[in-house]
Amino acid sequence: MNPTRRFTLGALAAAATLALAGAAVAQDFPSKPVTLVVPFPPGGVTDQIARVLAGKLQEDLRQTVIVDNKPGAGGQIAAQTVKGAPADGHTLFVAATEMFAVNPTLFRKFTYDPLKDFQPVTALISSPLVLVVPKNSPVNSVADLVAASKKKDGGLNFASQGVGSIGHLLGELYRSRSGGDFHHVAYKGSAPALQDLMGGQVDLMFDPVITTAPLIQSGKLKPLAIAATKRAAQLPEVRTLQELGTTGVDASVWFGAVVKAGTPASAVARLNESLAKALHSPDVVKRFTDQGLQPMPMSPEAFGSFMKEEITRWSALVKTSGASVD
Repeated sequence: MNPTRRFTLGALAAAATLALAGAAVAQDFPSKPVTLVVPFPPGGVTDQIARVLAGKLQEDLRQTVIVDNKPGAGGQIAAQTVKGAPADGHTLFVAATEMFAVNPTLFRKFTYDPLKDFQPVTALISSPLVLVVPKNSPVNSVADLVAASKKKDGGLNFASQGVGSIGHLLGELYRSRSGGDFHHVAYKGSAPALQDLMGGQVDLMFDPVITTAPLIQSGKLKPLAIAATKRAAQLPEVRTLQELGTTGVDASVWFGAVVKAGTPASAVARLNESLAKALHSPDVVKRFTDQGLQPMPMSPEAFGSFMKEEITRWSALVKTSGASVD
């Protein structure tokens, strides 16, 4: 047989074998329980999102889906769990903006690269941040807020969920864009910060709609503006900062799912399909939107591009703010 013909036939046979193997992976996946690794303790927003989606995935994939909480170290413990698992799509890292776009720059020593170590599957949910003040605050508008900050000796204090959190970085951005005299006070989480805000120990805060809306609706906090490009469905009467004349101060907390780099494309596609189906289901849409969360399914390619943009954006803000964690 002609050597060239032999090589061509061999190449065709190899290609056919690979195609059959890929089809088998797609057909067989998942072949065992799927685990959603969450970098926060049970009960938090990320955990709640993961558990709602886990139920839907379990129905669609016809496999047990487990939520495994691995809190600590800015998401690094959870991320290392996924990095240490086989690259077969059965272990997903479900996390928020900080773990993908903020913490790699915020932490002096960081043990994973969101883009190199993981393969994007899809974005999941977003929730815009709202600027709030105590219910008894004399401030009733963003104009009042900036004026009060300049009038008060020492300015006003803004609370955040912690050093380098979205609330911290957005507060610093708002200070620079608005010209107000605002000073950062870091807390260990949203709950204690909101508690002190309601008590009047601090003057203002940027926090996601999902946690602030119930406090606004019960009259415990006063909303001044939505820090997003459009109004929040749960607080439709609250205008955006852009509408009120302050541009470029917009951010949403978003959540996404990734798998270990090297996972077969067929497994990634199946996970993306299943998660998109869950995020489009009417009961899930209603449950999330009622909480101030907006489903945002994307293709793996679109989510990868989105992550790159967010990393560029937030890493620049981290550097500008001077925030860092050892």
